[in-house]
Amino acid sequence: MNNRICSDNYKSFIRGINSDSCSITEIADYTRNSMHIIKDSIHLGRLEALIDAKPNEIDRHGFKGNEMLFQSPDGYSPSLYRMEFKTESGVSIVMNAYPMKGYEWDEKERDDIYFLCSNFFALYERARLINVMKKAAFIESQSGALNLNGVMNRAGKLSAQGKLGDFTVAFLNIKNFKLINKNIGMRQGDNIIRCFVDDIYGFKHPDEMIGRLGGDNFILVMKDERVDSYLQHLNPLKLNYYKNGERNELNMYFRIGLFDMKDGDAMGEAITNASTALGVSRMEGNNDIIWFDHDMREERLNEQQTSYNFNQALINREFVVYYQPKVNLSTNCLCGCEALVRWLKNGKLIPPASFIPALERDGSISELDFYVFENVCRDIRDWKDSGIDPVTVSVNFSKNHLRSDDFSDRILSILDRYHIKHKYIEVELTETACYEDFNRLKGFLDEMRKNDIVVSIDDFGTGYSSLSLLKDLKVDIIKLDQSFIRSIDNKENNETTEVVIRNIIHMVDELSMEIIAEGVETSEEAEFLKEVSCNMAQGFLYDKPMTHNDFEVLLKGNRKYIK
Repeated sequence: MNNRICSDNYKSFIRGINSDSCSITEIADYTRNSMHIIKDSIHLGRLEALIDAKPNEIDRHGFKGNEMLFQSPDGYSPSLYRMEFKTESGVSIVMNAYPMKGYEWDEKERDDIYFLCSNFFALYERARLINVMKKAAFIESQSGALNLNGVMNRAGKLSAQGKLGDFTVAFLNIKNFKLINKNIGMRQGDNIIRCFVDDIYGFKHPDEMIGRLGGDNFILVMKDERVDSYLQHLNPLKLNYYKNGERNELNMYFRIGLFDMKDGDAMGEAITNASTALGVSRMEGNNDIIWFDHDMREERLNEQQTSYNFNQALINREFVVYYQPKVNLSTNCLCGCEALVRWLKNGKLIPPASFIPALERDGSISELDFYVFENVCRDIRDWKDSGIDPVTVSVNFSKNHLRSDDFSDRILSILDRYHIKHKYIEVELTETACYEDFNRLKGFLDEMRKNDIVVSIDDFGTGYSSLSLLKDLKVDIIKLDQSFIRSIDNKENNETTEVVIRNIIHMVDELSMEIIAEGVETSEEAEFLKEVSCNMAQGFLYDKPMTHNDFEVLLKGNRKYIK
């Protein structure tokens, strides 16, 4: 190696730029400012670097530019020495070097220049990789959005500048993304996520941000005055994707929880509040955009307490099964009942509305449903063993069960364990399950029918898929929602309601299904339902939900209601 490269001046020059703390900008600046140390020994007239770093998932912008590292005020020779350095990651640096004016490099001097430039490239690439690694700690690599650390880091900087109170936090969930994945494939689904993030990067302002919290859940941090623009942009968001070489268009819809930040608010709490609002949106079903209010915070704390106490309550058998009779409207006789759960805590009964929504959200409802089902099977077994003839008992199951492959098997296994004839059990599902998990629901219904187990759909008429339900799914019993029944006594809506109920009952009858009206409270309601040939009724007119012992007394009696 030439003595010039081994000189103290060159070593000093390299030490100046060879530091772990050097950024790309610092390396270029130091090279420009320090080139005078070695320029004379290598007869350098001009040195420039043409840098082209392609964008990637971590560095969305990449870098392309020309860095003039040195130019002698005395000019330079036109003899260009061009060197190109590349990496497998797509980084290319072209180094253009010229000798000082009136000078020509020999072969050994060209080797010295090449050594100098290769050092610059190596140091540049190291600094770039260090920068990428720092960014990677804050980026969700699959989509290119910030991860939670990235959101918190950027929020910390905004907070330090006193700007965080100018922003609104949105917690977004892509509606029916599992169905999208199923229809277009997982790979295309990942591409759709990237397209969505790219769209937001093109729409957002520099100080706004998008973060991915996993799956189809995202955080948007947007300026207060831009919230309406975002909401208009997002619902629906039109994206293009390619499948089998063909261009397709997708309308993407979102559920969104929003929290308006104030000065002094912490980002972590803001995300939690926006998430709480999103949870409310999920439960309401008919409102995709919800703003957080502080009543939700109290509800969230209560829900967390419910979730925390649930497992121990299950062990302590604090959940008690009640039975509400069903009545045949033609005979006024007991024809079945519905199993309902109550929480007996510290001697007080807690109604379902106070704990069921929380258990639905955290998934514990599945355990509770099977707890109730097993208690029902145990009661039926006890009644049979005591010589009491039971009636068919309907047991509620959350739509969450339809995501489980062993749903049917668990039901059949418990029935077998207690030696219960299948005619004594009716599985009751909520109508909301029909749209989100249609194929699973259809498969489940087929399995129940094959095993002679009756299935009913609860709250019929409250969702937008009611008529589709009648057309596409073969269920045994339709449960008419009590909101229809309440309207019978409403003088203003009475005529319209009667027409609707009459036609629903007629359609159900034509399809060889049965119908039961829930929430019947007055004799007028019962008489109208008889007139329109409704099969069964359930409600306070006949009986409130009853304890096991009280219902057993009813089973032992004549089972006749006189109203």
